[in-house]
Amino acid sequence: MSQTDSPPGPGFVAGIRLATGIHQTDAFTVANLLAFHAPPRLAHETDESIREGMQAFAAAMDLGPHDEHPPYIGHRIRIRQGMPWLNYADEYSLCVPAARSWLDVADNGGPIRVLVLFNPLAPGGDQQRTAEHVRDCYERGAMRWGTTYHV
Repeated sequence: MSQTDSPPGPGFVAGIRLATGIHQTDAFTVANLLAFHAPPRLAHETDESIREGMQAFAAAMDLGPHDEHPPYIGHRIRIRQGMPWLNYADEYSLCVPAARSWLDVADNGGPIRVLVLFNPLAPGGDQQRTAEHVRDCYERGAMRWGTTYHV
């Protein structure tokens, strides 16, 4: 990773929100991890600076384009003392708020799909609003994704 591709710093990452969910079909179960940033809240933040920061966050994890098969991104989830952590760069991790069902999928070796949205989303919205935002980001190419497993 070059200097310009370095992960965002703690000030930016403090605005990143994580949400988890389970996608289940008859054939497979995937633990989803959605990462998005809150809307601009500080004087130096803009929608554009947030997009750039989220792009750097996605690049730090080697996430792939939304319209291709999600690439394997290495072991990015670690569960320690019952708490999952997302390792988004060599020395940086975020604690993942997750229900027991999500932890069970990860703990049992199931795939974890990491989705990073570039456009800000206010936290606290309902599932429908979040799903609409994910679809909008997908349609506009404003997201990256990848697959990982718990180590």
